[in-house]
Amino acid sequence: MEAFAKEPSVRVVWSGEIGRLERGAAKAVITALVLDGGARQMRGVMIELSSAAAATDRIYLDEEATERTRAAMVEITDAVARSGSPGGSGCMGAREFWPLYDWPWNKFHELNVDFCGAEPNTALVLYGRGKAAAFTFPRKNPTDLAAILVAATEQLKQH
Repeated sequence: MEAFAKEPSVRVVWSGEIGRLERGAAKAVITALVLDGGARQMRGVMIELSSAAAATDRIYLDEEATERTRAAMVEITDAVARSGSPGGSGCMGAREFWPLYDWPWNKFHELNVDFCGAEPNTALVLYGRGKAAAFTFPRKNPTDLAAILVAATEQLKQH
């Protein structure tokens, strides 16, 4: 979706901010959008990440990638429910984000998510695949992001 969004002939025909994650210096703004390139339309989500360290990233997820990311949040939440928080300096992710799998989407700049730390100091860590900058949201968890992605999907069905 990122390549499509950057084409000069593509325009945004509808967009709406669906939610935000803000903790400390990190911010994620999640916007549902419909793009039109004349011959085709594409629906999805844009995630704008920023931090006080001047790091920024913009990630586009089409509808399939949005659902895959939501499902990964459920996978992480279920794993934490079974085995507890990852612990002190540990993190827990989902198979959808593992770089060593030969997933077709691993070649795209999509969202990767880790859930790190031990209670009560857990954090959701978001980063764009292939990018060095990580955006940490203390005391946020995968269900917070999953809920925003569900709301985005519902909005996209209406447009």
